[in-house]
Amino acid sequence: MLEAEVMRPSALGASERAAWSAMVKADPELHRAFFAPGFALACEMAHGRAWVGVLHEGGRVCGFFPFQFASNWHAKLRLAEGLGGGFADNTGLIAEAGFRIAPSALLRLCRLGQLFIAELSEAQHGFGLDASEWRDGYLIELVGGSDGYLAALASRHRDWVQNTRRKQRKVAREIGPLHLRRESRPSAAALAPLIMAKREQYRRTGAPDPFVLPHRLRLLEAVSSRTEPDCAAELATLFAGERVIAQHLGLTCHGVLSWWFPVYNPDLGKFSPGRLLLWQMIADAETSGLRAIDCGEGNQDYKRLFSTHRVRYGRANWSAGTWRTVVARAWQIAEWRLGRRRRSAQAAQPGAGLASPAVSGREA
Repeated sequence: MLEAEVMRPSALGASERAAWSAMVKADPELHRAFFAPGFALACEMAHGRAWVGVLHEGGRVCGFFPFQFASNWHAKLRLAEGLGGGFADNTGLIAEAGFRIAPSALLRLCRLGQLFIAELSEAQHGFGLDASEWRDGYLIELVGGSDGYLAALASRHRDWVQNTRRKQRKVAREIGPLHLRRESRPSAAALAPLIMAKREQYRRTGAPDPFVLPHRLRLLEAVSSRTEPDCAAELATLFAGERVIAQHLGLTCHGVLSWWFPVYNPDLGKFSPGRLLLWQMIADAETSGLRAIDCGEGNQDYKRLFSTHRVRYGRANWSAGTWRTVVARAWQIAEWRLGRRRRSAQAAQPGAGLASPAVSGREA
């Protein structure tokens, strides 16, 4: 009989953490840092509302389902969300091959009434979990290494690649030669310029600033301090001479980089610095041990042109079908309606910018 024990990630024993990491390693579809136990621990450190349902069958651990609550009220109402909220590109169940469960059964095991996931991985369908709507995203697989990938890219998009190379030569000529610096486990001081630039980007584009919530700043710092190889933070900085033109904070897991927080110098937009940064990171893939880059959701041109595969990310709003669901669902609907009214009021204000629904802003 399938059962679940719900606990904080920090309460897991060494054998349970090892089993979790082993399940991630065994399934290439789970090779994303957001599925790793280290990310769950970082979320707990950041806001204290992260939990995990440890699934048992016949006394054997067969899966892990991490989730979180947006507030203490949500916890009381058993209204949950995917781990990481808007800061995770991949969310869902970590389980053994062949494991399947209905969303309602999973929620009942974890004593939840309702759960919303913004970024459900398409591969979660294999576990029996599905979304109500899907959006496109892109994956870059570096088959044949950097040289093989770049040669194939040139054959697919010759003019665009030539344009990129012209920009590389132009920035080197006008500012200085391009070079990439990579920093593992960046400190809070190292992250500060990236966060400041990202917040300025949100302000400039009229997008909501997620960092007005202090726990999201703490999450970046907490995840950057992790030492586990399946949830490793790296700050990449692209210089032209001595001048920083673009940066990226990403997470790696078994050779897959999640494209997480890129920023670029808007004064150098004519050089397409975000594109040059991604190009340089691909060219440096052998040194950094990368075999793929998950670009996440979004149809931006640079994602589409660099990609080798189109993937899908789903929105799911699961119900347990119990009395908890009635209360949690009513509260969720009320919050969504209130949020809609606030956004409409803000949009009606003179000079209001166009707000993006995304909170992580992973554009280059």
